[in-house]
Amino acid sequence: MARPQLVLIGGGHAHALVLESLIARPIDADVTVIVDRPIAIYSGMVPGYVAGQYRVDELQIDVPALAARAGVRTVLQPVRCIDAVAHRIEPETGEPLPYDLASINIGSTVAGLDLPGVREHAVPTRPIAEFIERIDALIDGIGQRDGGDPCRIVVVGGGAGGVEVAFSLDARLKSLAGPPIEVTLLNRSERIIEGYPEGLVRRVERHAATRGVRVLNRTRVDAVTADSVQVDSGERLPSDAVVWVTGAVSHPLFRNSGLPTDPRGFVRIRSTLQLEEHDDVFAVGDCGTFIDYPRTPKAGVYAVRQGPILADNLRASLAGRPLQTYTPQPEFLTLLNLGDGRALGVKRSVSFEGRWVMRLKDCIDRAFMKRFQ
Repeated sequence: MARPQLVLIGGGHAHALVLESLIARPIDADVTVIVDRPIAIYSGMVPGYVAGQYRVDELQIDVPALAARAGVRTVLQPVRCIDAVAHRIEPETGEPLPYDLASINIGSTVAGLDLPGVREHAVPTRPIAEFIERIDALIDGIGQRDGGDPCRIVVVGGGAGGVEVAFSLDARLKSLAGPPIEVTLLNRSERIIEGYPEGLVRRVERHAATRGVRVLNRTRVDAVTADSVQVDSGERLPSDAVVWVTGAVSHPLFRNSGLPTDPRGFVRIRSTLQLEEHDDVFAVGDCGTFIDYPRTPKAGVYAVRQGPILADNLRASLAGRPLQTYTPQPEFLTLLNLGDGRALGVKRSVSFEGRWVMRLKDCIDRAFMKRFQ
């Protein structure tokens, strides 16, 4: 009798945890992981990398190496389509991969890339591997400039990611023997990091004022040029570099595959992590929207919590056993790297800050990565 075929699409946090589970406890199935690039980047340490606190290898998960330890085959190809009727994954080139069970963990991309000039002149934070390469080039280029006129950095996106990138870039660039640095953070909402507790918002505002990071709220970008950002007020903000850290939007894979999606294109998933209408396809992390919990934020902490449940449910599905259900935690520990050796944090509406918070964040991140390296 042929062994079941399990295909993992993407190398995100949850699938890394599935591979770790398979190392400890192999399953009676032929498992393949298909990824568009061999190295996955741990997003939680990216602001620290921008700030110069980590080497690039400390952020990296070698997916083929991890898969090999689990006895899993790796295919290095972007996925073009998931044919849920024929039960096969179609890569951009090469033979389709048949599956009895599939799981998707491909994350998301950033909003607004189709605005005029964004793709040509801004540095988006997704895909993360490309962001790492481009931010290195940006920092090196600014560091080689002579002093004189200020170097004006515009960070677009006032969520937690935008705040961390703005502060980390500010700290890194000001540590170089280059020109004066001016960082501006553009935020479309009424206040920075909207939706977070008031105490954390006030701390972000205070640190921005102290360090000279200008925050412009209620500001939408209309276009980006080689030397400016045009906003909805009609003003043009001079810029030497633009970093794009806007909210999450879905990859086109799901709509291209005819899978059930929400209005933003994210695939609809049940509490068992299975797709709506498809018991043999699972999805985790930012790429999915829960039918029962549609307001769950797009944050890596949820993918990490989903990983062990996904691993158990894949085993249970292959064995014909009942599946566990996942309930998103109502709140979680938020830690924001300020790039200067300090961090901000909040838990249960209580905010805090200091070097000890950065040490806590560093300890949590390194412990997570140690499991896969």
